[in-house]
Amino acid sequence: MESAYPGIQVLLANNLMTAYNQAEAASPTFAFVEDGFTKLPEFEMMMAMFSALDTRWVSVMDSHSAAPARKSNPLLDRGAGIFELSKSDHPVQFVQYFDMMVKAPRRSAAPSRQSARGGAPAAANDTDKIILIGSSTGGVEALRSLLVGFPANCPPTVIVQHTGKNFGAGLVALLDRICAASVVGAEDSIALKPGTVHIAAGQKRHLGLTPRQPHKTRLKEGPAISGHTPSVDALFSSAVPFAKNVVATILTGMGQDGAKGLLELRKAGATTFAQDEQSSVVYGMPRVAWQTGAAQKQVSLARMAGTLLQACKA
Repeated sequence: MESAYPGIQVLLANNLMTAYNQAEAASPTFAFVEDGFTKLPEFEMMMAMFSALDTRWVSVMDSHSAAPARKSNPLLDRGAGIFELSKSDHPVQFVQYFDMMVKAPRRSAAPSRQSARGGAPAAANDTDKIILIGSSTGGVEALRSLLVGFPANCPPTVIVQHTGKNFGAGLVALLDRICAASVVGAEDSIALKPGTVHIAAGQKRHLGLTPRQPHKTRLKEGPAISGHTPSVDALFSSAVPFAKNVVATILTGMGQDGAKGLLELRKAGATTFAQDEQSSVVYGMPRVAWQTGAAQKQVSLARMAGTLLQACKA
């Protein structure tokens, strides 16, 4: 689409998947997002992509919707802007706002996987521990913050993240951009090894681990567990037979998926953590894990990567 601003290309998208693909390919400077899109669970992936690309964006809504929107969607309070339109607004105000935003200097781009490999510590992995992570609402950005702190030869790591069925591959690609280790989508019967992060997101099967060494991934069909497929509880429970070699955590998320499995792990000898309330977008899953005694300690997101890695050395 032609733009009134020379040298500026305008891209239009009528669904989130198209918008996500366009953003990944074009690395836009700025984005206007229709209010309806921000209400979709999958919009969290869009926010993470904007963050990775340093794309400034605002949700466009009428002034009567702004306050309820912030209340109903906690993600909008995490770096999002809202452009409020009222009956008295003139189109010129909108254009002036756009002009100000597109001309503002951008920050340096998010680290690529290549730069992450160069910057992350490369100490030899001399532990037999496995890291397990469960997350939901707010978890995409939490995983970005956490995995950027993982070294290229990190302990084998397995993650379940609740997200829309069409965005699993996008999440894997997004996290692989910034993590020094290799981030891959969960597949069946793959042996765990240092330097690899397996992620189950948007899949129709539960992810678990086989009990005997070498531990392998196991994808299994079945009804939803704790309301989700894949389920964090399913992953955690599968690791109970070798819990003493497990370091597990629950990150931000709505509901209680993972708390039961984390408690089973702790009782069997695993080291367990939960994200603290202050750094959680939604203090649901971590809260249940803490209140039920499933988590031994609450940890801020900023300290979570170091805490998990240090626990693997104990």
